[in-house]
Amino acid sequence: MAEREQTLNYWCAGQAPEEAEALCARARPLADVDGLVSYEQASSIEVSRLTPEQMDAIRVALYQRELPL
Repeated sequence: MAEREQTLNYWCAGQAPEEAEALCARARPLADVDGLVSYEQASSIEVSRLTPEQMDAIRVALYQRELPL
């Protein structure tokens, strides 16, 4: 759960939302995942259920988190 929140927070903090949108384009697919996990009251989701766009957003956010500041 913490990693889901961290990846979503990465994209929310790292990119400005587009006009009239609550989340930037890279954060929206992760919000869908977070909503699904919440709806199903699960602590995780099978990787096979993720779209390529969701996988890419997660991969980039987790990679950036590991880089030294």
